[in-house]
Amino acid sequence: MSNNTTMKDIAESVGVSVNTVSRALNDKPDINEATKSEILEVAEKLNYHPNRLAQGLRRQKSGIIGVIVADIANPYFSTLVKGLEEAATEKDYSIILQDTDEKYENEVEAVETMIEERVDGVVLSPVQIESGTIEKLQEHNIPFVLVARRFSDIETDYVISDEVNGAFHATNYLLEKGHEKIAFINGPEHNSSARDRLKGFEEAFSRKGREPDEEIITHGAVSTEDGMHYFDSLMEQETEFTAVFTFSDYVALGVLRAARSRNIDIPEVLEVVGYDDIEITRSLSIPLSSVKVPKRKMGRRALDILVNKITSNGRDGRDSRKRDNFQVKLPTKFIIRN
Repeated sequence: MSNNTTMKDIAESVGVSVNTVSRALNDKPDINEATKSEILEVAEKLNYHPNRLAQGLRRQKSGIIGVIVADIANPYFSTLVKGLEEAATEKDYSIILQDTDEKYENEVEAVETMIEERVDGVVLSPVQIESGTIEKLQEHNIPFVLVARRFSDIETDYVISDEVNGAFHATNYLLEKGHEKIAFINGPEHNSSARDRLKGFEEAFSRKGREPDEEIITHGAVSTEDGMHYFDSLMEQETEFTAVFTFSDYVALGVLRAARSRNIDIPEVLEVVGYDDIEITRSLSIPLSSVKVPKRKMGRRALDILVNKITSNGRDGRDSRKRDNFQVKLPTKFIIRN
């Protein structure tokens, strides 16, 4: 038969009611095991696939979760999404993925799409230039969880990593090696990860009774091209530094490329440390030291929290925003390489 097989077709083939078929397919109690086994065997033979739309209308749930990330091409986010997808599959949810490319207008469109698609909930890594999309989700009473980034002035559920601690240990490593002039090519100032990593960077200096050189701290880098640009700008200032700490491994790759183009020997003349510990950094000719972030685990945890919100809201009719917020901070680890 075709993929349009219905529960009625299965019921007629087995000689039972549609209700009995439904109970068997949904693993409900109070059904004879032999009958259940026969129904499942016939369903497989007839190539039965449940109609998610029809199920959603009956349950007032779509079985779909919206996922909005800043840059799916970045291995940081692709690994995070992998964890989300794994957890969603385990809980019998499908996902719709949207990429904002770090642009707020794209985030607005992505949230509108999720509302139109009537998703059960949203996992969002916000651009953070504005918070209107958060308010939009709240207005439509759509459960959501922020991942990787958070707003300090808005109470939300979120799953992040310990950015302050990660940046502290990376910077402290360079200070312990005797570097006095450490450049920091950081992310955009509106980005919560960048703000937390700056705190950790400054704290490492403070504990040594010192202060970082503000002239060699830059803001705004998110890509490899940004890493090249900001490194070249620092070199043109002719300000001395012997090490560079970067906002991400992607940015660090740009620094490495720009340094090579200037024939700067790494790590003998210049030491470079990244953040995120994406896989490619381990395969470089000179493997990059980096802060390891539990990206996959963050994705899984965010999905778990979101499903908890969805089921809690559906079970007792409460507005999920009135519950206590889940605010999770997972540990990071500094990985020393060459």
